[in-house]
Amino acid sequence: MTLEKRLAEYMQSDEFQLDLNELAADYRCQGLSVPPAEQLRAEAVSEARKCLETIMLCEAKGHLWTEKADPENGRSELTCRRCGAVENLQW
Repeated sequence: MTLEKRLAEYMQSDEFQLDLNELAADYRCQGLSVPPAEQLRAEAVSEARKCLETIMLCEAKGHLWTEKADPENGRSELTCRRCGAVENLQW
């Protein structure tokens, strides 16, 4: 799936609306006036684009995993240094 298709799906999702609300709340928490809806949308889409580009890079080239092992319980948590994906393993 292309980046543009993924962005279009994101913009139609509930997650996009939640991100817009969080962005507006963040402005208010900082004591700033909330920008117009168009500016909020552009900011949210820009952030989503960066995130999706990184995720797609990991899908194409593979994740850069860092392991945090818990040998006492036989578990490992893998975190991608590039996109932030997390995998939990039981061994």
